[in-house]
Amino acid sequence: MLMPSTAMARPPSRDEILDRARAMVATLRSHALQAERDRLIPRRTHEQFREAGFYRLFQPARYGGYEMPIGMMVEVAGELGRGCGSSAWIFTNLAVQTWIIGMHHPQAQEDVWGANPDALAASSFPTQGGSGRYVEGGLVLNGVWSFASGVDFADWENLQCFIPKEGGPPDHRFVLVPKRDFTIKDDWHSSGLAATGSKSIVCDNVFVPEHRLLNTQLIGGGPSPGSAVNPNALYKVPPWSVGTKVFTGPALGIARSALELVVEEMRTRLSVAGLKMAELPTVQLRVAEALAEIEAANALLLKDCDDAMRFGATGERAPLELRGRWRLNNAFAGQLCLRAIERLHPLAGARGINDPDSLFLLAWRDIHAAVSQITMAWDIQAVNAGRIMFGLPSLDPRL
Repeated sequence: MLMPSTAMARPPSRDEILDRARAMVATLRSHALQAERDRLIPRRTHEQFREAGFYRLFQPARYGGYEMPIGMMVEVAGELGRGCGSSAWIFTNLAVQTWIIGMHHPQAQEDVWGANPDALAASSFPTQGGSGRYVEGGLVLNGVWSFASGVDFADWENLQCFIPKEGGPPDHRFVLVPKRDFTIKDDWHSSGLAATGSKSIVCDNVFVPEHRLLNTQLIGGGPSPGSAVNPNALYKVPPWSVGTKVFTGPALGIARSALELVVEEMRTRLSVAGLKMAELPTVQLRVAEALAEIEAANALLLKDCDDAMRFGATGERAPLELRGRWRLNNAFAGQLCLRAIERLHPLAGARGINDPDSLFLLAWRDIHAAVSQITMAWDIQAVNAGRIMFGLPSLDPRL
């Protein structure tokens, strides 16, 4: 197999990648409100992400990827989200699929990247009844799959599929489908993260060969089908627990943006009585507490990522209780980011809540959308982690 020439290039360092992300914040912020109105980030933003190498962070090195630690998901999104939460969300949701595809069967990886190492995949979930049935040599898909963030920029779908099985729970598979085999349904009208373009896809009797089906029980930590050709520790890290940082990374950036916007305004703003807002203890308290919450979320997320990479390096599967804790910490970090923005919200005042061009209110809308994602939903994840602590089965068998 001929490998792309990019595989021989020196990958950028962590600092170089983060510098590129920081350099984009002002431009992303300038486009954020229009992107919300358009319900999709500008294509130029996507192209800049590609040029900066962001989509290669977790791609296998044999296809030109950088194979960086999963903590870079948090760090890069935590910067990009300062400019535009939806842009950060699209980055993580497309980049995470290069990691998961790296765990797919080698022939599936070749299907995606053999002719085009720049190919990207979105992903979606069958909330509208999409289903699959086994046939000779593979699977046939029919129906609608939802929440395909960034699908307008993707070449493939790595969709989640539940296949009914007589006498037992359904099989759960990741299924790789090229864009030519599905249509996009423009049904994304959200109050938050509107610019993610998280539309649905429609499959009509789409046949998928068996090698493009990935049993998700095989990527719960430790060796995966793809790690035979991609030996980096990254491809032995479980996406169902640590991979959920794909959602908290943008939340972290959104919270940082809200704090920066408030501090910037408070530096020069006067109260109706003519007092300097920055000198009011109540203002100082709120911004300091918000900062502490954001910093705590960041530290918690990066600790989990470091722990998971250490398990990946040994090839061992982390215990269920630890995997449940990683998911719990993810949801709690999201709650910390939400609390930080809610803590700052009263400082917007009556003027702020009446401003259609308020970037702070955009952050407020986006954070509420982010934490509604099921792996970020606090009640669900807290109950599940508590069950596991008492030795009860996980409510999510994928974990």
